[in-house]
Parts: sequence; C-alpha cells; structure tokens
Amino acid sequence: MDGRTAGNRMDVRPSRDDRCAECGDVVADAWVLYAQKPEDPQGLISHFGGIIKAGPAEPKLKRPERPRRDFRYPEDLGVYFHSRCAPRVKLPEKLQEEITELLAEGPFAAYEKALERWAKVGREIGTDVTPPRCQAHVTSAEGRRVFTMTRTEWERLRAHEGKIVEIDLERVPSGSLAESASAIAGLAADCSVHVERIEVWRYDAKDQPTLYRNVHNYLVLQNLSRRLKIFADRASTQDSRELRKHLREHVFIVKERPDKGRWEPKMRALERIVFLNS
Repeated sequence: MDGRTAGNRMDVRPSRDDRCAECGDVVADAWVLYAQKPEDPQGLISHFGGIIKAGPAEPKLKRPERPRRDFRYPEDLGVYFHSRCAPRVKLPEKLQEEITELLAEGPFAAYEKALERWAKVGREIGTDVTPPRCQAHVTSAEGRRVFTMTRTEWERLRAHEGKIVEIDLERVPSGSLAESASAIAGLAADCSVHVERIEVWRYDAKDQPTLYRNVHNYLVLQNLSRRLKIFADRASTQDSRELRKHLREHVFIVKERPDKGRWEPKMRALERIVFLNS
C-alpha cells in the first residue's frame, strides 16, 4: 500500500501489487478503502479512487455480477476493494431518516424560493418603459433550443436580470459555421455540470410566470472551444481555426431539457423575455 495515513485522502492510494480483498484481482484505478476516524473510532472514512478519461467511450467489460455483502468489522478496515466489490456500510436508522428528510426538503425549499423570486418579478414589472433590445441567433440542436449571442450582447442581457428585455432573433443559417457551433453546444449541455443556470419567462402581460408551465431552465455555456475535440465527430463537423474562434467569441444559451416534439425556429422573430439566475 502506498501513502502514509488513511485519514488523509491525498496520501491514500493502492500500490501496483495491492489486490481487492473481495475478489482477489489487482485493484488498479477504481477502488474503495474504509478506515476508522482517529478522533471517533465508531465512525468510518471512505476513500475512493478513479481515473476519468475524456474521449470516445470504450465499451464496458462484461463481468459477472457479484452480490455485495455487508461491511465486516474489523476485517474490512485498511484493505482495498474494487468499487464494484466494496461491501455495503449500513447507516444507523436515525441517520438514514435524517438523510431522507433532507433529500425531501431540498427540492421543496428550492421550489418555494423560485416561486418567491418570480412572484416578486410579476409584481414589479411595468409596461410603460421601452425595454432594451439584444440580438441572438437561434436553432434546434439535439432536441434543444440553442440561442447564440456575442459576448457583448450577453453582457448587455445579463445587466437586465429580472426586467423585460427584447431579443431580436434570427434563425441560424443551415450548413453554416454557426450551425456547427450550435450542434456542439447541444451536445455539451448533457456534460455540463459547473455552468451558470438561468430561468427564462417569455413575457406575457396576461399570463404571469408559472414554474410548471411557462418558465424554463437554460444552461449558459461559454468558451466551448475547449470541448471541440470531444464533440466534433458527433456534431459532424471538423476542427478548424474559424470554428474555434466562433466558439470562443460567443455564448450559448441552451435549454436544459429537450423540447417535446419537433421545434423549428422562425426566420426572424422578436420576443420579450425576463430571466433570473437560478
């Protein structure tokens, strides 16, 4: 075993010779290690390892399913297991109830906060002021609406959070560089975790914002040139200096969930929206 102490995550890793305590095979990259907390002998520390490779997905190896057993003390302390072989650790019943309660309360609390945000917007919006106007291109990629804006237009839009903004929309030309970039944005939306999220309401004075009906979630993707090699083949496009430049200079606002059915944008349209950071 390499490393110094099990209490320090950075110093724990198996050697080339360490084997899984359950199946006996070499541990390699994906592993689990259980250790006791020095300050609390009744508590366990779980260490995990793994290597994530960006690129074409390789087919998974077919291995026979091994039924997972429960954790045994002290035999299972300080030895390595494959992730698939690691024994289950049963949580105390009280802790299980507390976790279940937290998981149930989290989405409800987020929903209530969103309701409060949009109720405030609905009360404060007036119609007597001419709203600022931004420009964007729009298309459909991977079943999602994809809006493309220059960085300047995006900064102008985000300066008016919670207010009515007019967006002059133009459909992305078929077969263009912009269409290839939008296709990459549609693919990247499935893999984006640490991105900005916004809620968008297509303004209607007669129809107040409603989360379950006319308020939709979008992802804001920037500097997608870093993802070009990953998605170029799937987007049926080729890496090029011009495409990289386009991806760097534009911001892509992608609908978080695909549209139901087929949706095609108009050649030109003018929409009024209100957006909030979520």
